[in-house]
Amino acid sequence: MRKNAPLLAVLFVIGISSCKTADDQVPQIAADFCNCISTLEKGMSKATIDIISQAAEAADPEQAMEKAMEGMSEENKMKVAMEMVAMSKLDDASSEAGRCMKDIEKKYEKSYTFNEKKFNEKIIKELESKNGCSLTAAIMKLGLKVNDQEKSK
Repeated sequence: MRKNAPLLAVLFVIGISSCKTADDQVPQIAADFCNCISTLEKGMSKATIDIISQAAEAADPEQAMEKAMEGMSEENKMKVAMEMVAMSKLDDASSEAGRCMKDIEKKYEKSYTFNEKKFNEKIIKELESKNGCSLTAAIMKLGLKVNDQEKSK
């Protein structure tokens, strides 16, 4: 579930850096994230997008992903697994999405927020309101849930 760590790391950098408040830049930050993720989404199957979306809404995301994959053919399981691996490339600067994420980090490195959790919730709400950004919102929700679960262990 650490696949979402790069996205959360960028949000964290935006959240703790100093200069301009990130809260005032929520629409632009959300749009930038959406643009990065949309490059990945274009190559994803509906099954993978649905699994991520369902896991983001589930109380136990990992269990929800496993359950969703149980009824799939081996071929579909492999395809979903490969697409999930592609998601882990968000922190790889040699990938298109990874470079995009690094650019966002650099763009907002001087921004800050006083409440990271509320900031993340604002970003998710903004993403949910934007056409074509539901996968980005789901990935962020999923990442926050996994992060919260790891903190509570």
